[in-house]
Amino acid sequence: MSRLIKQKITEAVIKQLPYENTPLDKIIRSWWFTMSGDGLRLTPLGDKRFQDAGIEYYICPLQVKHYTWYKFITDCNTKLKCPYYLGVNKKESERGEPFIRLYDSKIAMMMTLYGDIYSYLESIKARQ
Repeated sequence: MSRLIKQKITEAVIKQLPYENTPLDKIIRSWWFTMSGDGLRLTPLGDKRFQDAGIEYYICPLQVKHYTWYKFITDCNTKLKCPYYLGVNKKESERGEPFIRLYDSKIAMMMTLYGDIYSYLESIKARQ
């Protein structure tokens, strides 16, 4: 099921790009962290291509502790129903600030209403 969702999303984004003739399977492998598994986490290339296509996004800061990182990634993969990218804003002379870029305005709005991404993820039951 997740593979079909990724395929549909990828095809829609490709239509927004000026020129793309790479085979779909190769694009899916390079844009998504997992080709057929759960989760809509984008690779850096996938995130760039979504931005190139002019897909609207929302950036939310993260405050993740090292010992909760795996649970956070697992929750994102099972509970977020939109493409997302995890990154770090690099600043000169400082450690970078981690963030999550969400490609869905409704989820970003809900996250804002809950106060942060963690509270929002805790409020959702995992997909079966």
